[in-house]
Amino acid sequence: MNFALVFWAFIFLISPALCGAAENASAIIFKAMGDEMQRSMNRLQIDKFPRPYFINYQIRHHHRVQVMASLGALLDSIANEKRTLFVNVRVGEPVFDSSTPESHKRGVEQFIPLDNKLLSLKHAIWRETDLRYKQAVMNLLKKQGRVFSGVEKHEWSDFAKGNSPVVQINKVPSIAIDIQKWKNLARKVSASFQEVPELGKSRVKIIFDQTIRYYLDTDGNKIQDVTQLYRVVMDAWMKNPSGVQLHDQEFIYFTEPKEFPSDQELMRKAKNLMKSMIALKTAPKAEPHVGPVIFSPEATAILFHEALGHRLEGDRLRKTSDGKTFLKKLGAPILPDFLSIVDDPTLQKFNNQNLIGYYQFDDEGQKGEKTILVEQGILKNFLLSRAPVLKFKKSNGHARSDGIRAPMSRMSTFIVRSDNTLSKDQLKQRLIDEIKRQNKPYGFIVNKMISGETFTEGRDIQVFKGRPLYVSKVFPEDGREEIVRGVEFLGTPLSMVNKIIVTGEDVEVVSGFCGAESGDIPVTTIAPSVLLSEVELQTSHDISLRLPILPPPVPEPGTH
Repeated sequence: MNFALVFWAFIFLISPALCGAAENASAIIFKAMGDEMQRSMNRLQIDKFPRPYFINYQIRHHHRVQVMASLGALLDSIANEKRTLFVNVRVGEPVFDSSTPESHKRGVEQFIPLDNKLLSLKHAIWRETDLRYKQAVMNLLKKQGRVFSGVEKHEWSDFAKGNSPVVQINKVPSIAIDIQKWKNLARKVSASFQEVPELGKSRVKIIFDQTIRYYLDTDGNKIQDVTQLYRVVMDAWMKNPSGVQLHDQEFIYFTEPKEFPSDQELMRKAKNLMKSMIALKTAPKAEPHVGPVIFSPEATAILFHEALGHRLEGDRLRKTSDGKTFLKKLGAPILPDFLSIVDDPTLQKFNNQNLIGYYQFDDEGQKGEKTILVEQGILKNFLLSRAPVLKFKKSNGHARSDGIRAPMSRMSTFIVRSDNTLSKDQLKQRLIDEIKRQNKPYGFIVNKMISGETFTEGRDIQVFKGRPLYVSKVFPEDGREEIVRGVEFLGTPLSMVNKIIVTGEDVEVVSGFCGAESGDIPVTTIAPSVLLSEVELQTSHDISLRLPILPPPVPEPGTH
């Protein structure tokens, strides 16, 4: 057997040597983009319509390594790479151009060659640029018609002047991943789930993603940067005695190999996941209730992300269909005066933990900026792209996308700060005091959320929803806690966040992927626990399925 084949079976290398010489790839890719950009700016025109006044290209080279196992057996193992292309063409002029929130409708992956062949790369860029120019011309005509007919207003310019152009070429680091080691680790951790036979399904995934981004625009911005993300994901499913499917996950995100959790730490997290699922299986279903609630830092992160974060994304204020919750609130109080919110893409670490919301330059080539959104309860700013909003004529570097869809202003590292904090014990006592003051039979502590979602469209009811997974009733007589399940909370953004009485001293990093119009992007929220005076919890809808007819198989003595 060829030695190289044996080597690749065990080690996957992402390095300049195996990626076709990173420096050479960079030179060829930027030359292909630069040549086609210049050709299009000088000659791309149809009939009497104008040539583009702005173009930007973004190529992303993705590497992924993933292994997945269940109950000690490998399910999947992949190591692959791909390149995608995003092209933005603007026609008209900055004050009024072809851009609209729906101007990039074909949100599909445009794959381009992995080989560093100049002509092949140019051909892919030429084809996509031609398509986007034609779309831009049609969008400009439609937009002119809508404004002329009065269907929509044009209040703000479409494109702000960017920062001084930057040229930054970051090196591509070499990464060595021992796939065989990952396979063995996934088998080992997933095998521990055999300790709970009633689990209907379980799996462990270990994932590494590296993305090399090549960005070029006609303003002169030229950027090559690299993002790397490791993930360990544990999933467990179980039916309770009524046949309701229960599901919980454990996510671990990190950006450097040295942060990889030890085997012991992963086994500990797996055992905690199983323990929590067993407790949830026997938990009674909660009844609808209105009363005081403590949100853990994880639940607080989802609350602020959904209730406030998306509504502070400035591009939404430009959409005719958006509810524009905070459009006329600039300079006015929107939170209790002890709370402030900052979004900071430049923050790389917090408590020695790398943050996945970190970046240097956004997807419009603008430097990411720390932005004070709310200061002591007063709304100060919005997350901004190069699309002007209200009095803000300059981007603060928050245009983000998945590299497939058009960028829009999005969160990065969303930080909730408080000047009114209590210890964990004091916070619970304050909850008990509030339960008694309201003469309620009990309150709640929301320990973990499954998900959250919000509706910002004007035609929708302006609410957000969260679905807790682990919720405990707290009884005021003795502080006793009883786990319950099957609830979700509803609220209107301004009303609910203004019911925060006090926060905890605990501050945690909550990371994940946020899905919106510009795709799934990594975000971080840093938040404390909070006590709300009143939250409406309603019973969630359960789907019950018949339990398995036979019990699950059990290991035979001496087997694994």
